[in-house]
Amino acid sequence: MSFAQVLDNLALRKSSLSRRFGDLILPKSDAELEALAQQAHAHTLKNFGRTMRLFAPLYLSNECINNCSYCGFSRDNPILRVTLSVEQVVAEGRHLAAEGFRNVLLVAGEHPKFVSRNYLADCVRALAPDFSSISIEVGPMETADYVPIVEAGAEGLVVYQETYDRDIYADLHTAGPKRDFNWRLECQRLGGDGELPVFFRHPEPGGAPRRERHCARDVPRRQADEAVHREGRDDEDERVGPGHPLPRQ
Repeated sequence: MSFAQVLDNLALRKSSLSRRFGDLILPKSDAELEALAQQAHAHTLKNFGRTMRLFAPLYLSNECINNCSYCGFSRDNPILRVTLSVEQVVAEGRHLAAEGFRNVLLVAGEHPKFVSRNYLADCVRALAPDFSSISIEVGPMETADYVPIVEAGAEGLVVYQETYDRDIYADLHTAGPKRDFNWRLECQRLGGDGELPVFFRHPEPGGAPRRERHCARDVPRRQADEAVHREGRDDEDERVGPGHPLPRQ
C-alpha cells in the first residue's frame, strides 16, 4: 500500500500516540515547558550523547518548473536563473570543507533539464573526496533515477512536505509536477527503493493556525506510520523520520 493510500484511509478516531502529540502542543505554563525541555534533554542524551551534527546547504540551481506561492524559485518569478557547473560546485564545496563542514546537502529547484540524475551523480562524485556525508534535496524522481546518485556516494534524501492537508496543498502549489500531492508523498518509497538509507520529511509552516496546522500535518503522519507498522513493520527503529534509517526493501 502506498503512503498516499494509507494517509487517505486513516481512521477518524485518533490513536493514543496522536492524542499525546496533540496534548504536547497545547499552550503550556513556563513550568510545564521547562519540565518538557528536561524530558527532551534526557532523551537526547540517551540516544545521541553530547554530540551535534551540522550540515551546510550547497545550492546547485534555482531553475524550477513549479509555481509555489511561498517560494522564491517559483517559475513565474522574474529572477536570474543559474545552474552551477560541476567545477563551480566543487569550488563551493571546498570552501565549505575549509570551514570545517563534513556533511553537505545539495539543494536545487525542480527542473529535470538542468538538474538531471546524471548532473546530480556527477556533483556527488566530485564532492565525495571532501565530505563524509552527502545528501540531496531535489525534486522527486523515479527509483531508477536515484540509483546512479546513490552509487556516486549520496546517502541522504530530504523532501519538504508543506502540508498533509490536500486542500491547503492545492492552494499553495498552483502549477508544475509538485502540484501532484500523491507524487510528492510517494517520494519516500521511491527513494527507499533506490537504496537511499536516510530520509527526512519536514512539514513547513504556514497555511493554518498553529495548533490546527501541526495537528493537520504531523498527526496524520504519525497515524500513517502506525498504519504502516500494523501491516508488518513492528520494529520501532524502522520508523521513517529524522535520523532513522529507511527499512531495506
